Amino acid sequence: MKRNYNDVFRFIDEMFGQFDFNPTGGEWKTQTKTSSDGTSKITTHYWSNDKSDSKIENVEKLKSQLEYAIENEDFELAVALRDKIKGLDTNRELITKLELELKQSIQEQNFERSIEVRDQLRKLK
Repeated sequence: MKRNYNDVFRFIDEMFGQFDFNPTGGEWKTQTKTSSDGTSKITTHYWSNDKSDSKIENVEKLKSQLEYAIENEDFELAVALRDKIKGLDTNRELITKLELELKQSIQEQNFERSIEVRDQLRKLK
């Protein structure tokens, strides 16, 4: 029996759907390590809920998650993603400014200010 790619991906989605998994709570990451002599290479794919490295560039990723939510008729998730995208688009300049200010305050070891800026960024993202 021949299957097309969409059938295969639907099957995979159904299989992983049984796990407690929130697509907006993290992201897939890839890490590759090569031995010092270059003879071996190991690539690991893993799910990370670490939000510390999430950046404004994630808008495209959120848009693809939005499309996926709509296709699967998960409209509550779609509304949440839509609102998050609008917020990121609206606050793009301010977020960029605060990210630069955070880097600078960390370099200056002004950790009180770093905490304040970090909290402001969390509210905007």
